[in-house]
Amino acid sequence: MFLFSYPLYIDPRVLSFYDNINLQRILDYDQISSLTTFTSKTLVIGSNNNVFLDSLKKSFSEITVLEEIGGLNDQTEKFSSIIFSDFYFMNILDSEDQRETLKILFERLEPDGEIIFNLDLFKGGKFLDDPAVNSFVSQTEIDDEIFMLFNRQEYDYFSQILYQNFTLEILNLSGELINTLKFEQELRYTFLPEIKHLFDLCGLKIQHMYSSFNGSQLLESSDEVVFILCK
Repeated sequence: MFLFSYPLYIDPRVLSFYDNINLQRILDYDQISSLTTFTSKTLVIGSNNNVFLDSLKKSFSEITVLEEIGGLNDQTEKFSSIIFSDFYFMNILDSEDQRETLKILFERLEPDGEIIFNLDLFKGGKFLDDPAVNSFVSQTEIDDEIFMLFNRQEYDYFSQILYQNFTLEILNLSGELINTLKFEQELRYTFLPEIKHLFDLCGLKIQHMYSSFNGSQLLESSDEVVFILCK
């Protein structure tokens, strides 16, 4: 699994590419409503992931959308459910900023409400590749065009930040390059003991932990964790 940078979803060609290579992921999005008893008065943070947001709209009503985390400061309403877009919490790169965000979410959450978000779990072996080398990720054909995705990444073990550079090459069926899209992102890996400590500091309790939005059991071998939090 790799993590997409959010600006990608602006380009419809990239949306088609994402749909083709992440069908199971999209099906998991459709099951998020089964993880909570609240499907109204919902705040969604990180809305540039349009695939994620469109999936939520099928089951959740009264959705309020914040494109960026900074918009929380202007939000005074309380919500029954607060949902971060797929892996969006990992965009908060500083542990103190994470703590402040969780404290604000605590204030914006109704007494019996729930917060849902996921983290990619750290597995050091995935970052042993040479960061100077572009690794091939995936290839698919859409509307007589070939899409090839490459990724170059480097992990800083001190800051716990992953630096990713993506290149999406679009070719015709003859193999001629039509367009190249480049984008980069930084994501912070927060270890389980660390994030649990942050929850305690902010007064949040873990109601459930799953290995995916489909509600599957969290295992030692799981690649991600989905938190359902309450006051």
